[in-house]
Amino acid sequence: MTKDLLAEPGSTAEAPDQSLANVAYGRIMDMLLSGQVKPGEALHERRLAQMMQISRTPVREALFRLEAEALLIRGAGRNLVVADISVESYVRLLDLRRIQEVEAAARATGRITPEVLVRVEAALDHLLQLNEVTSAQHWAVDDLVHHSIAEAAGNPMLTQSIRDLRRRTHIFNTHRISHRLRPGAEEHRALIRAAAGDDPDHTRQLMGDHIDHVRDAIVDYILGIRR
Repeated sequence: MTKDLLAEPGSTAEAPDQSLANVAYGRIMDMLLSGQVKPGEALHERRLAQMMQISRTPVREALFRLEAEALLIRGAGRNLVVADISVESYVRLLDLRRIQEVEAAARATGRITPEVLVRVEAALDHLLQLNEVTSAQHWAVDDLVHHSIAEAAGNPMLTQSIRDLRRRTHIFNTHRISHRLRPGAEEHRALIRAAAGDDPDHTRQLMGDHIDHVRDAIVDYILGIRR
């Protein structure tokens, strides 16, 4: 790797209140997504810390997080190496999410309580009123919507599987596909209302369309930064 690989990209500026670990995470993530580091290439904590001119602790935390998200894997000598994060890999992950979450949405229909509906809609309203939205704020609301639906489906193993898959596609936050914030929130509103209703086919269709839109935004982003 060269120092150029760690140049601060304008599209990933971090909010002042975010920790150095989040900054390190974002910068390493951009290197992975842009293809500047290749599958199988080792990432070294000390070298990254020196290049970023920060201590090793936040870099270590960022690397652990990327490993938990299966974007880094343990190679020879227990070194962390870059996993395959091709467009095809993400499309497959999202396809699996679509299969599971579409079914969960249908099963959840009619099982969303009025209390859950009010809580989710209030969270969506608050999110859309913010002048600036951090990744953590966006993810918290996104997770509330999808987890509420998955949990209402009534199968704890399905709920956990959906959570695991969502964690692996969580990397595409508001900094990377910011144009999806408002449309995504409105899709979430329609979804939770449908799940509180009585038409499982309608909820199924809305969930499928929502994940298709997320997939298209992700593919466009990856292809765009790799051109």
